[in-house]
Amino acid sequence: MKKRIAALFITLAVLITAMPLQVSAATAPEDRKTVCYTAASDYKSGDCILSATKVMIRRAMVMRGSTKWSTITNKAIRKQATIFGLLLHRFTYEADGMSYKIRVGFFKGNTSAARIKEFEKLIKAHPEGVVIWGKNASVFGMHGVLLTDVKKGVPYVMDSWYNLGPRKCGIQVWDESSMKSPVRCTQYWIIKEVGLAKKAKAPAKGKPLAPISAKDVDTKSTLAIKDQTIPVNIKEGNSFGVEGVISSNYRISSVTVKILDSNGNAVISKTVKPEKWNYDLAGVDSSIKFGTLSTGSYTYRITAKDELKSKTLTNAKFTVSPKPDTGKSKLTISKAVYPSALYQGEAFSISGKVTSNCKISRVTVSITDKEGNKVLSASASPSAKKYDVSGLDARIKFGSLSAGKYKYSIVAKDAKQTRTLVNRSFEVIKKPVYSTLKIESYNYPTSLTQGKSFSIKGSISSNKNIETVTVQVVDSNGNAVLSATAKPAAKSFQVKDLDAKIKFGTLGTGTYKYKVVAKDTVKKLTLVNKSFTVK
Repeated sequence: MKKRIAALFITLAVLITAMPLQVSAATAPEDRKTVCYTAASDYKSGDCILSATKVMIRRAMVMRGSTKWSTITNKAIRKQATIFGLLLHRFTYEADGMSYKIRVGFFKGNTSAARIKEFEKLIKAHPEGVVIWGKNASVFGMHGVLLTDVKKGVPYVMDSWYNLGPRKCGIQVWDESSMKSPVRCTQYWIIKEVGLAKKAKAPAKGKPLAPISAKDVDTKSTLAIKDQTIPVNIKEGNSFGVEGVISSNYRISSVTVKILDSNGNAVISKTVKPEKWNYDLAGVDSSIKFGTLSTGSYTYRITAKDELKSKTLTNAKFTVSPKPDTGKSKLTISKAVYPSALYQGEAFSISGKVTSNCKISRVTVSITDKEGNKVLSASASPSAKKYDVSGLDARIKFGSLSAGKYKYSIVAKDAKQTRTLVNRSFEVIKKPVYSTLKIESYNYPTSLTQGKSFSIKGSISSNKNIETVTVQVVDSNGNAVLSATAKPAAKSFQVKDLDAKIKFGTLGTGTYKYKVVAKDTVKKLTLVNKSFTVK
């Protein structure tokens, strides 16, 4: 028991260590910033791990259909969740008719790679988030963040330091948060179980509480569709792109897209079961073949069902007109490829075989922005019955596009008709930027005799150019008594190159700190901060 009490107070001491202010630009995909945000008036020193726990509960409420997540504040959960400012290993919090059981766990891996694999396994089982606790970038301090995702081996977190007061960064990549190496993290907290609150309606006798149902929460469904395409008049044989995103604050159990003839009979139908909170209709586009419809009047209907209700989202009438008198022209495209999402600066190779039984006079590939303005375009005049769109690839430079939404289209013309063969939406996304600035194989003094020299070393590296490296010896008043700076303009630097300028033999007796601070093009970090004495 004495050991446990001692450990509690040691942990409390490191929790209240001041966190470092880092130079950072949050470029990771953004979550709901208001869910992550903590008002300055609701925050006390050392609240980082409490804020992370608060956001985990908020996200769990949002994912389960509750709109009352804003009632979850640091103040509201402090009494149930902490003791002496430390997060309890086991506690239960009730909100909006639901009970959230929080439990602690401990990491096992002994490398950063192994730790990230543990992160990935945890977040798959707990998409609302996992509270991570361990040593932060100040080397001596402890810090808590909320893990929200792991994408291609890169963890994403909510860090209260960047979401406190006027700061609203939302979600960041790990390396842009206040945390250091993942292997320095020691434990985590998860929502182990969700059930009905004690005051909620109890289940039948002998039956356990249901894990969670949206019907247990008195919140209206927000089931809706946006960015959809609606047919009005289509030429016989022409295709039409099914687009739109369906979303709800409740889990969507089914989505059905139908085409009904004038008698109300379904001539084309496709049903999917997303079992998530949003669904992109691009997933059923290939199953809804408008080009197979004969001339006549039709109804385009989209219905969806979530945990609370069923709803008809689209019910639009349209017509299929006879194709124009083009004789025997059969202008088509096969094996066409098109982008759906690209990182800014990323290249994409276009292709597709345009064919006709008449000579093709012109093929145009275009990219237009969301206002319909043409930003890239290239044309060819084949004067042949076949043409490979890849011949225009070098002139359609996807890498030059700025972030935003676009449409990619291919229009072909032969002796009988002009036809849009491809017309697809895609998005260009800003690529996350992060730094791997670190030091390895370094040394530092612990105790020196006055007049005795000491040779420093260490290997600093980064995936970005290192702008400055500063080595300092700071006295007990915080004054730099020895200092030397280098400007490598490279991705690596050896600390020993500054050794001749740091003359430990000139120091008087007393207590000092040995510091190594480096800055690359993304961030600035204190890599070494060690105390030593001169006797």
